[in-house]
Amino acid sequence: MEVNQLTEELNAWVAGDQDTHILIMSFRDACEQARLPQKYSDVLEGILSRLESSSLFTEESCSFSKKDLAAALSLWLEKAQQASMKN
Repeated sequence: MEVNQLTEELNAWVAGDQDTHILIMSFRDACEQARLPQKYSDVLEGILSRLESSSLFTEESCSFSKKDLAAALSLWLEKAQQASMKN
C-alpha cells in the first residue's frame, strides 16, 4: 500500500488541488491491492460513500464536513497500514 502517495493525495484534496473522484479511485485501488480483511473494505466504502455524496453538493448544503471526511480517511489509512504490516 502506497501510504505516502495516498497521504499526499488526501492532503491535496483537502487543499482543493485534487479531484474527489480521483481520490476515491486511489483509495479503492489501494484497498484492493493491499488485500486487507473485508472489514477494512466495508469501512472504507462507508467513508467513500459519504465523500461521493458530499461531492454532489456545495459545502454549504452538504451535511458531511470535508475536515471530518479527511480525518476519517486518514484514520482508515493508518489502521490499514498497521493491518498490512501484520500480513
